[in-house]
Formats: sequence, structure tokens, C-alpha cells
Amino acid sequence: MFKEKIQSILKNICGALVLPVLMYVVMMIFCFQNGKMYYGSVAMWRSLISTIAASATCAYGIGIQFKSGRLDFSAGSVMLLSAIIAGNVSQMFGNNLIIFSLLCIFLCVLLNIGVAIVYIYGRLPIIIVTLGMALLYESITAVVFEGRGVNLTANSTLKSLTLFPLVLIPLVMSIFIYAIFTYWSVTGRQAQILANNQQAGVNIGINEQKNILVSYIYSGIILGLATMIYASTGIISASFSSLSSIGGMFTNLLPVFVGLILARFCGDTMGILLGVITMSLMEFAMKAVLKAELGSAVTTMMIGVFLLFINIADAKGAVFIKWVQSKLGK
Repeated sequence: MFKEKIQSILKNICGALVLPVLMYVVMMIFCFQNGKMYYGSVAMWRSLISTIAASATCAYGIGIQFKSGRLDFSAGSVMLLSAIIAGNVSQMFGNNLIIFSLLCIFLCVLLNIGVAIVYIYGRLPIIIVTLGMALLYESITAVVFEGRGVNLTANSTLKSLTLFPLVLIPLVMSIFIYAIFTYWSVTGRQAQILANNQQAGVNIGINEQKNILVSYIYSGIILGLATMIYASTGIISASFSSLSSIGGMFTNLLPVFVGLILARFCGDTMGILLGVITMSLMEFAMKAVLKAELGSAVTTMMIGVFLLFINIADAKGAVFIKWVQSKLGK
């Protein structure tokens, strides 16, 4: 009994860590062969922690809607508009870090509630609603503060949220809130039931409209934490082209896929974080070896290939495991 439990724990640890460890080793070899010997150094990890925190908080915010059966395209525009308003208002009030943090969370929750209300009462598919709201929020960014966006590059006070160790605060809070929603909240469990079988969930008495609204409040809080980091990373420009904010959403969606696949070993909360670390290790190596623009392009291409691979491997793996179990059963 005890031996089987130990074997199960070791199996789960190995299954959860194989992807980030493999990516780390492959990217280290790739960097070393190209003369980038600093890959894996303490300086690299200190630089990478901000990227990991920004991607992870955003992924957790998107992940709440994704695991509830909703692909939300408005998350990027919510963060963009909130960052511009919170950053400019905070500078007006003497670069107050507390006002900045509270505004980021409040605005993201408020804008997310707007998306939820339109979805609930509009009775339209989630893709149409979120694309429409993304266009609306993006258009507002071109109007507020004369379309200047926000620039916190030289603002040492507000920019401190992107630096170690303060950057760990929104990261840890987002993990905690996501875990509460997933494992301990009634809304999270009901959302899973609705995602698996919407009609059955409604039939047993789940208030779907209330569930959607509360889910968007949870994801709004996490997106607010992500905005605290995102707004402080550099120049945030207003959106003057349609759906320009969706690219960042798709970039941070891959760790959610990886997290849901790794959930069998470590739960999706830890799985998403491991997915973010895996993708961040690859992105850092590509940008270190290749030119910045080319590195980003290659990273995007590899993310697409990787996403296709893990979905095929996961599906085929499940079929193969069932086939082996059926043969052993016979």
C-alpha cells in the first residue's frame, strides 16, 4: 500500500516535470552551441521571473473562462484599457502604487462584468460577444487620454511591480485565487458541471447566469493582477487596429492547454504554471540566439506546432492507453 503510494507520487512528479525539464535541456544545448553561455544562470532566472509572472497571471485569468467552456477573446482588451487608465490616473496622484494596484483590479473586474452582462442578456455565442466587446474596449483606448496610451518605463515606483521580489506578489495571489475558484468555490465546481453538460447542470438547479457573472468576477480579479505587471513592462500603446489585443491572449492560452494536459499529474493550477515556465524557457532561448523580431516569429511558429503536437499526442496517447488496458484486461 505504502509502496504503491510512493510509486504514484513519483510517477506524478516525473509526469509533471518532464516537459519543462526537457525544454530546459534542449534550449540550453541550443544556446550553448550558439555561444550563449549565460542560459541557465541566476541572472537569466531573475530576468525570466517577470515574464513568467506576467504570462502566468494572464493564463490563470483566461483559464477560468476556458475551463468553464468559454473562449474569451476580450481578455487582452480588458487588460489594455485597464492598464492605460490605471497608469495615467496613478501618475496624476503622485505615482501611488496602491492606487495603481487597486485601479487595475477594479477596472478589470468592471470591464469583465460588462462582458458577462452582454453575454447573459444578449443571448449570443460567446465568440461573437467577446470579439464585439474587444472591439469596443480597443476603440475606447484610442479616445481616452488622447490616445497616448501609457508609458511607465522610467517610472521606478510603478515599475517595481515587474521586478523581483515584488513581481511574486501578483503571481502568488493569482495562483491562490485560481485554486480557490477551482477547488473550493461552489461557483467553480458548478462551472465544471455546466462545461461538461450544460443542460444537466441547469436541470439540477444551477443558476447559469449567476455562475457566469461570478466566474467573470474571479477572472477579472486575476486579470487585474496581470495588468499590474503588464502595465509596468514598458510603453503601452492605444489600439488603432481592430483586434490587435487578441495576439497576446492566444500567446498566453497555450499554457492553459498544457496545464489541462498536465492536470492528470499535478492538477491544472500547477500545470498552468509549469506550462508558462516551459514556454518562457523556449522564448528566452529563441530571442537570445536569434534577432528579437525573428526570435518572436520563430517562437510563435513553434508555439503553433507545439500546440498541435500536444493535442494530437494527448488524444493518441489516451487511445493507446485504452487499447493497452483492453488487451491486458483480456
